[in-house]
Amino acid sequence: MVKKKEIFLFVIFILLGIFFIYIYGFIKNIKEDLYTKVESNKIEEISYLFKNIKNDIIIENKIEDTNDLVHLLSKTDNRVKYEKYLTFLSNPSIKYIYLLTKDDKGRFRFLLDGSKTDKAHFYQKFDVSSEKYNKAYISKMPQVIKQKDMGDLYLTYLYPIVIDGKTIAILSVDITTKVQHQIRKLIEPLETFFIILIIFIFLLVLMSIMQLFYYFITRKKIFTDPLTQLYNRNYLNEISPMLNLSHYSVAMLDLDKFKVINDTYGHKIGDYVLAKSAEIFKNSIRATDILIRYGGEEFLLFIYNRDDDSSQKVCQRIRKNINSFEFKSEGNDIKVNVSIGLHEKPSLEKNITEAIKIADKMLYIAKNEGRNRVISYDGKQKKKVITNTKGIDFVKEALENDKVVCYYQPIYNPDTKEIIKYEALVRIIDKDGQLIAPIFFLPEIKDTNMHYKITQRILSIVFDKFKDNDESVSINMNFSDLINSDIENTIVDTLQNNRNLACRITFEILESDEIDNITLFKEKIDLIHSLGATISIDDFGSGYSNFRTILDIEANYLKIDGSLIKYIDVNIKDFKVVESIIHFAKVANMKIIAEFVHSPSVYYKLLELDIDYVQGYYISEPTAILKTKDELFN
Repeated sequence: MVKKKEIFLFVIFILLGIFFIYIYGFIKNIKEDLYTKVESNKIEEISYLFKNIKNDIIIENKIEDTNDLVHLLSKTDNRVKYEKYLTFLSNPSIKYIYLLTKDDKGRFRFLLDGSKTDKAHFYQKFDVSSEKYNKAYISKMPQVIKQKDMGDLYLTYLYPIVIDGKTIAILSVDITTKVQHQIRKLIEPLETFFIILIIFIFLLVLMSIMQLFYYFITRKKIFTDPLTQLYNRNYLNEISPMLNLSHYSVAMLDLDKFKVINDTYGHKIGDYVLAKSAEIFKNSIRATDILIRYGGEEFLLFIYNRDDDSSQKVCQRIRKNINSFEFKSEGNDIKVNVSIGLHEKPSLEKNITEAIKIADKMLYIAKNEGRNRVISYDGKQKKKVITNTKGIDFVKEALENDKVVCYYQPIYNPDTKEIIKYEALVRIIDKDGQLIAPIFFLPEIKDTNMHYKITQRILSIVFDKFKDNDESVSINMNFSDLINSDIENTIVDTLQNNRNLACRITFEILESDEIDNITLFKEKIDLIHSLGATISIDDFGSGYSNFRTILDIEANYLKIDGSLIKYIDVNIKDFKVVESIIHFAKVANMKIIAEFVHSPSVYYKLLELDIDYVQGYYISEPTAILKTKDELFN
């Protein structure tokens, strides 16, 4: 693993490399500046000499054009005189001085050659090696030719002699100097030294890059879940100390009833569902979000807070994308839902562990409210959600002090505009007089003796309240309640002796509840029917419905799960599913109840489907007393 020290050294090497490249460039610039200054001084010196030569040859002899100049210098005496003059001007830094002109064919010709040896003949052809000769002749501007690979020549300076706006000749001087060689001797070792340093640093950087590459390859294996290719919990441990929770929301995601998929279709298809779900999750989030496979079918999501896309939107997008995807494997069509617990302000917690615990608690509540939903906690609900999550001792104390009460929510017939019955909903009053909803204590006592005791208390409260009136009521029951002998005795003893009450009682059985023994389940349903009570299948559509079983138990009502009703006004797929359930119920001679009717748009959408009965906060919230029909829709 690459530690901070190695990363620090890598950065140092990069900075050193940049520094040495800068120094190398700086030295080259100094060398070029020195060369330029030497060149400028030489040119300035030569320009002064050339002006003197022009005066001595051109002006004194009143030369007016090229022919005059050629005629003047064609005479041997004149040529010898002026060539001596040019030779006299030569010094150790000036190697050759020529006076050149162009003939009628545009070829350069020698007029004067100031060389001490190996002089050119008069009007001998001069082969130019650079276009700057022509440029100087045409532009009438001095030109500088920097020589390369010309022995000890450094540069050639071309000075046009212009009369009446016309170039009649060019003075050419080849400059040589030892200063440049001295500069080169001084600077080139430094350049070589820094080149070696740069190569050395480059090799170190290359080694560091290879080490980092190896680190990231190893890191990928350590921090990546092999099945889903998402980050794993090792990665969570790695980033936890550095994660700023004020920039994120935390969500826990869990695939609903994944165990059923594994048990029904096998682990191979279960792995396919997990991998495909992870892909859908990843495609539903942003690049700034962090998705981790937390364990099994649970996923942890850190949602980066942005104004344009809230954490709620991200979670709902995930949920809808999972719902709408058609999972197909080996000829099987598999329906997959996801429950999500969301903590929108995890920075309020003392550490990341506590924030994840709260998101997990929200997930637990989402599961117990029927799955396939997002339950959010924003930090202001702490007293309500966390403090009010109660255990066995709380329920026991409530039972002992008669703090268990029932609230009643009307179930409404939109055709007759009448209340057909009420659903009894358990509540507990805490020490502060606050009303605690069942989601905060029932999950904590599930499958315990305290759960059966609170069910007994609910039965007692409801039977006592409705025995002397003509209203009908629904009571929620789990499969485990039905097979409890004490609860069965209470139901049988009460309803056998009061048939008028029995015909007004409906037991709502959770369709999402795990039913291990179908034969025993049917037996208990038959017993309830024999007493004159009715059966409703609650939360229909939230689980893996066995339609054959539902037909066999001859339920009187189907209550459609709220997760299907909630978005029926905006989600065409939910609309079609509800439409199919209604058709199935009518064929099976069962009445349909839609719960979670929370808005006018949902209500009127259900009316389009010819729904039998509706229930929800749009009609009425649960209250301690039985509301009349005139008090609804307020």
